[in-house]
Amino acid sequence: MGREQLEPQELVERETLEPGGSRRLTTRVAVTAAVLAVLASISSLQAERTAAESILQKNEAVLWQSRASDEWAYRQAKSIKLHLQELTPGGLPDADTRHDIAASEERARAAEERRDEANRQAAERFEQHHHRFAVGTSLLQIAIVLETIAVVLDRGGLWYGGLLIGAAGTLALSNGFLGFF
Repeated sequence: MGREQLEPQELVERETLEPGGSRRLTTRVAVTAAVLAVLASISSLQAERTAAESILQKNEAVLWQSRASDEWAYRQAKSIKLHLQELTPGGLPDADTRHDIAASEERARAAEERRDEANRQAAERFEQHHHRFAVGTSLLQIAIVLETIAVVLDRGGLWYGGLLIGAAGTLALSNGFLGFF
């Protein structure tokens, strides 16, 4: 049966079913896009998880801030009481009161140091891990778009470009888990 005897629709169907036609490209792109979509969802999930962990660490920093504020308030109350005793006739403060104020001040400073350390760790961890996963997610999504365009335009070169960008996204995802660089 010659080409001139076929309807246009039959001609297109016949060409896509021929060996080496665009059907193979469509299958390759579909499988590749599915794998990239799974990797992108894993990367996105991990980015969200690191954000949630960062929020928990920030909450711990807020708790330490609250403790430091409580200690400073306690120290100030004791200090005011000490000054009032000094102003009262015959009311010299005892050594225990002075020691208690000094200990309270030390606890407040320690709580502030813990707060600062918790804030620093939370910010550091979030920046490192979240950025890696976010880059991986973005690259994988770009690769999926290229794969889709490759099928629509029937261009194998775009499929290879999507594979390269997908490989870079997979590397960024692996870096998020393992921390290569």
